[in-house]
Amino acid sequence: MEIYEKIRYYREHTDYSQRNVAKILGVSRNTVKKYWEGQTVPWERKPGSGRKNDIITDEVKAFIIKCIESDKKAPRKQHHTAHKIYERLVAEYGFEGCEASVRRTVAELRCNIHDIFVPLSYEPAEAVQVDWGEATIILDGCKQKIQIPLTMPLMISAPH
Repeated sequence: MEIYEKIRYYREHTDYSQRNVAKILGVSRNTVKKYWEGQTVPWERKPGSGRKNDIITDEVKAFIIKCIESDKKAPRKQHHTAHKIYERLVAEYGFEGCEASVRRTVAELRCNIHDIFVPLSYEPAEAVQVDWGEATIILDGCKQKIQIPLTMPLMISAPH
């Protein structure tokens, strides 16, 4: 608001150019040009772009969920990508939103739709984990590779 008043003051009371006023006030020439004639005022905002904020409707979200659910039964290479879901929405539903909004929704829904795992817990020394390793030994003067089991307890410390 203060900049607007200063620009209008310089316009009415001096013979400075728009370029000089921009330099004096430390603002861009575009700002000076915008307020120079007084047709644009800072307290009146232009209306928005007209774009719908909630382009991802319940119907669109349901379609995306259906695609993600069907991917659970399909082979991995046949899973839907966010791009493919977007293309299907445009072709089948006449979707007018942008691909980025579909990508964002797919990412959110994929995070929410996961298998649930219950972590196993054991008391100390109740269970062990077995893994296999490879070692090189010299047996009767010959170097040989052998497979050996490596056991590691899940909890090393014993209860007190």
